[in-house]
Amino acid sequence: MESQNDNKSQTAKREEETLKFWQENDIFNKTLKKESPKGEFVFHEGPPFATGLPHYGSLLASIIKDIIPRYKTMRGFHVRRRWGWDCHGLPIENMVEKSLGIKSKKEIEEMGVEKFNETCRASVLSCAGDWKKFVERIARWVDFDNSYKTMDVSYMESVWWAIKQIHEKGLLYEGRKVLMYCPRCETPLAKAEVNMDNSYKDITEEAVTVKFKLKSGQKIGDFTTDNNTYILAWTTTPWTLPANLVLAINEKLVYQVKSQKSKVKTTDQNLKIIIAKERSLLADSEYELEKELKGEDLIGLEYEPLYEVALSEEKEKAYRIAAAEFVTAESGTGVVHIAPMYGEDDYKLGLELVLPVTPLLDQSAHYNANAPEFIRGQYYKKGGKLVKEDLEKRGLLFAKAQHTHSYPHCHRCDTPLIYNALSSWFINIQKVKDRLIELNQTINWYPSHLKEGRFLNNLKSAPDWNISRNRFWASPLPIWKCKCGNCAVIGSIEELKKHTKKSGNKYFAIRHGEAENNTKSIVSTKFENSEQYPLTELGRKQALAAAEELKSKKIDLIFYSDFSRTKETAEIIAGALGISKDNFMSDERLREVNVGVFEGKTDKEYHTYFKNQLEKFHKAPPEGETLNELKKRVGDFLYETENEYKDKNILIVSHDYPLWMVISAALGRSEKETVVMREENGGRDFIKNAKFFELDFTPAPHDRNYVTDLHRPT
Repeated sequence: MESQNDNKSQTAKREEETLKFWQENDIFNKTLKKESPKGEFVFHEGPPFATGLPHYGSLLASIIKDIIPRYKTMRGFHVRRRWGWDCHGLPIENMVEKSLGIKSKKEIEEMGVEKFNETCRASVLSCAGDWKKFVERIARWVDFDNSYKTMDVSYMESVWWAIKQIHEKGLLYEGRKVLMYCPRCETPLAKAEVNMDNSYKDITEEAVTVKFKLKSGQKIGDFTTDNNTYILAWTTTPWTLPANLVLAINEKLVYQVKSQKSKVKTTDQNLKIIIAKERSLLADSEYELEKELKGEDLIGLEYEPLYEVALSEEKEKAYRIAAAEFVTAESGTGVVHIAPMYGEDDYKLGLELVLPVTPLLDQSAHYNANAPEFIRGQYYKKGGKLVKEDLEKRGLLFAKAQHTHSYPHCHRCDTPLIYNALSSWFINIQKVKDRLIELNQTINWYPSHLKEGRFLNNLKSAPDWNISRNRFWASPLPIWKCKCGNCAVIGSIEELKKHTKKSGNKYFAIRHGEAENNTKSIVSTKFENSEQYPLTELGRKQALAAAEELKSKKIDLIFYSDFSRTKETAEIIAGALGISKDNFMSDERLREVNVGVFEGKTDKEYHTYFKNQLEKFHKAPPEGETLNELKKRVGDFLYETENEYKDKNILIVSHDYPLWMVISAALGRSEKETVVMREENGGRDFIKNAKFFELDFTPAPHDRNYVTDLHRPT
């Protein structure tokens, strides 16, 4: 029977032989260690998401990215190549939402942000193993196993550093701008996201022409408005009509006043309509020309609002006709209804006119308490239908017709996007745009036409960069804003700690003196057995010597593990320091790590149960506990003590492993960092008997295992 390998081409077999040779002889690492007379060649690339399998496009790009570093290496450069993973953002959140059956942002909040983010973290590298196979098979030389991840604290901290640098250069600001917004994801989208393939779709929906009643008695030259004078505005977004604040016209256009012909004379047959001359929407058989007006003559006219909504102090500037250059007579009526909160041009005009800002939608695009009562709580699409029905009943809906146009959708969840004026944080691209264009001239582009073509056009039209999102799984912006208006931008975790409210406590820790189980290398981790292993004579002397050294520390409180050897050590120290019983307390959370079935056995038997120290964090011996469980209980003790006491010097008397974990929790160390810390400082005998040390501790954001974590909700 033919083997699968026999079916492979000679080329495939030759490739596999070459790969095997490279791997067995560690060729890639040897290229990194060779002499590099030309120094460093820095190679940047955007990391992929690990939530999907690589495809033709990603593999082709990966091969090209491999060629350049190889070439530069052969030319005498040192080229470090480290794989990376993009672990944050809506792609991950959407994937997790689907797996959990979540349909809205509100459901995430009900479920709990912590649980949601934990699921994101666990799911983010679901395809990493497959990527590794592909990357190795295409012969890309890159440090894959030591990959960086954008969800790592070190990477997130680098983002903080960059944002602080941008802030110090005066390029960071908070502002309200109209952005494309996804009601389902409840977050704004960047311009690049909206311009992605398949984002725009042709849709057909009902557009309406609405009658706005001009206030009676206003003079326009020799024409005076009366109680039946209306101006028409056309819109494809009827849901925005309750937010209308202004009607915009083009002052260079000519507008006509047309009267409804009275085939049958009645008192209500005096309707007058104002519309752009170029728009022939009114049939000559029904309307006759009464007057032609210049657009500039209409500016400042007041009209009655379609709906009464609560407005701010600038309300007297609303419900007037204003001029705007973007108004044309190519479509509609030559009159544009302006809702500043829900249109890009609308918002700019609103700023120019200093119009009030009154949002009518909540984050999920449902009408809020500012909206007219009959649509409150309704989704904006449903609300738009109700608005049309209401206007029709009131005789204000002049016309309606189906309209087909290209409309942007969220490329992740396929929800139609809306324009929404949101308060966000931006990087001021306008201040550096000239410099960006200048530097573009120094770049060698392939193909060359991109330099003066697409990329230059992108630079010239680049808006300020919106960097904030209203979501969960991402790097938080390190911006603290005071009610007084001042902002602090934090550039690192250490800087954050300097701003952290502290208790004033100082912490010292000591391992118990030598006990009989230490001399026999026996593991004793159960409270009921601890009496079998008291301090040795040397251990008691060690405790007394430690007490002498501790006198200068002016200890106020002592907390100790209630095991015999730790209690005895604590009693010796308390007696020497004159600590009263009220300030001398045991805490079960400071007990030794529970080794389960290895109780009473040798240290070696316990340690050889694990492949390495790292495995102890997740693998518990039968009937025992993991190091993460140990770290959780001692971390709980540390943070609770910090919250309960103020300005105290506190001594903790415990065992080697619990104190190891106390240090790890205090510093927010990861599992790998905690292991490295032990290996670099004595290995198995990390903390020697009766040796005390001062604990470097400032509370910091952390996960449930007391690892520093900047994600919400920490």
